Amino acid sequence: MKQKTKKFRFKIAEKLTVCFTVSILLFAIVIGTVFAVLFREHTQDLYKENMKQTARSISAVMANIIREEGTNSLWEAHSFLKDSRKQTGPVYLDGPRLIKYINEITDADVWLTDSKYTILSTSQDSGTQYSSKYIFEELPEETKRFILKIYQDKGYEVFGESFSGVLGEETMTVGIPIYTQKGEVTGAVILHTPKSQMTEAIGSGLFILLISLLMALGIGIIIAIVISRTIAKPLKKINSAALRLSEGDYYVKTYVQGTDEIGELAHTIDEMGEKLRSAEAESEKLQKMRQDFVANISHELRTPVTVIRGSMEALCDGVVSEPEKVEEYHDQILGESIYMQRLVNDLLDLSRLQNPDFSINITEFSLGDCVSDAVRSGKRIAVEKGINIDFMQNQQVFVVKGDYDRIRQMLLIIIDNAIKFTDNSENSVVVKLEENKISVTNIGVGIKADELPMIFERFHKSRSEKNKNGTGLGLAIAKQIATRHNADITVSSVEGGETTFTIVFPIKI
Repeated sequence: MKQKTKKFRFKIAEKLTVCFTVSILLFAIVIGTVFAVLFREHTQDLYKENMKQTARSISAVMANIIREEGTNSLWEAHSFLKDSRKQTGPVYLDGPRLIKYINEITDADVWLTDSKYTILSTSQDSGTQYSSKYIFEELPEETKRFILKIYQDKGYEVFGESFSGVLGEETMTVGIPIYTQKGEVTGAVILHTPKSQMTEAIGSGLFILLISLLMALGIGIIIAIVISRTIAKPLKKINSAALRLSEGDYYVKTYVQGTDEIGELAHTIDEMGEKLRSAEAESEKLQKMRQDFVANISHELRTPVTVIRGSMEALCDGVVSEPEKVEEYHDQILGESIYMQRLVNDLLDLSRLQNPDFSINITEFSLGDCVSDAVRSGKRIAVEKGINIDFMQNQQVFVVKGDYDRIRQMLLIIIDNAIKFTDNSENSVVVKLEENKISVTNIGVGIKADELPMIFERFHKSRSEKNKNGTGLGLAIAKQIATRHNADITVSSVEGGETTFTIVFPIKI
């Protein structure tokens, strides 16, 4: 026998957690990438701007300390920074002070050049004077072009990476011209910063960013798990309730509150349980009614069938031969046949009226005319018992829209019932019509209080001698006719006293 393999499946909480986690991770990657690019560019721009500011500061200092006289002249040693105002005279610099100042401003390597492109470097200083190991003519062409560009026209601020080969490492370089008081370029400040410093700064920033993103991702995952479980918890309750509903437990509740879609779903499940519970109760009621119906039909038919068969067997076997007895047996057979025919007709009428697809003949007519017609027919029945029917109505004509014959049938059933249970010929049956309200009142044995709720049920009838020919379907038919016309039929009774059936038609049907 093959065993069914259990298919692996993700629970909704796990799916939501994975979705949230993947979303947060993608968000972190996108944001991290964008931030890294922007951070790198911003750091480069910041380094570039800081280098320019430093070079400008050195250039300003150089311009301010150039003078025509002084000590520690570098003219003889380096022909450095020839003053354009005095083409033949020497230019003096306070070398030690300048070296100290530049070293305090920046740790970067600073080159100073004069108008003859003599190069002096602070990285090679002795603490008291400049020294240089770089000669302009020996520099690469790209580096020469960089320096020459500073001196073009009125001077340029130049930025680039042309000195990486000369300095032996990747370097960012900025060149700033030095101006005389007349605004002429007399030298240049060339400041070098290793890219490794910027790379370290960028790396530190990106490392902090990575740590932050990982922390955010961890927190996001925790929040995703909490949210997923929060969403999944009511769904589990709803699923559990649905399973119990499928097993026939219609009293189960989800106990989930909320106004969102999940809350609405839970409310729908609860409503469905209530409706299924009502449907089950209704089904049980219908089943009981069906069983009672079959039992009642069997009971109602058993007696006439037994009587008819017994009478026929007696006649056929010659047990009864006297003419008077034979006629009596024939009358008995006829009476039971008529009863059976009436029972079948009543059952057919009740079945048709209970079927919503069964159409009734709708017309407009005066309710007073219909009641008068029913009273006339009822008086023929009442005459046989010596009972009078009093009919009272107001002068206002009330028009109804319905089936004339069915409404007349309903009134005849109630009037016949009132005549049947009136035990004193001195007591009249009173029929009143007031606009849309009809009442039929008689005085007789009355109806017991515990029987009033069942008075309109099928086969519910009094077992008294007065009702021996009744089928127990008349009032049920009357109830169905009233229902089909949206009318309200009620009964009130005092045992051993007055009984009143009241029918109220709607103003508009």
